[in-house]
Amino acid sequence: MIKRILLAALIGVTVTLLLIAASFAADDAGHETLSNCLFWQNWLLQALLPAPDIGTAEHPFDEGTPLTFIAWFASVPLGFVIYGVAAFVMIRRLRPPVPRRPTTSD
Repeated sequence: MIKRILLAALIGVTVTLLLIAASFAADDAGHETLSNCLFWQNWLLQALLPAPDIGTAEHPFDEGTPLTFIAWFASVPLGFVIYGVAAFVMIRRLRPPVPRRPTTSD
């Protein structure tokens, strides 16, 4: 059981870090929507926060606040947990059940 938990945690950390790296690469290439999809937990947390609009009516621009900075850092461990739990569920479902020994009561 401990091995499965550790493996799931390792998978959760690895998947999260790879998706963050892919998200940054997609953003650098100009694919903002793909970047938001890859690092969706960050997008979700930051979308829940208020952001003051400092742009014009034609070109709105939301200013980042310290809360968005904190949300970015909170989204990383959130990804670890989400993908770790998903990995644990998959490991548990894919592993065949362990046969139980019959007990005799004599």
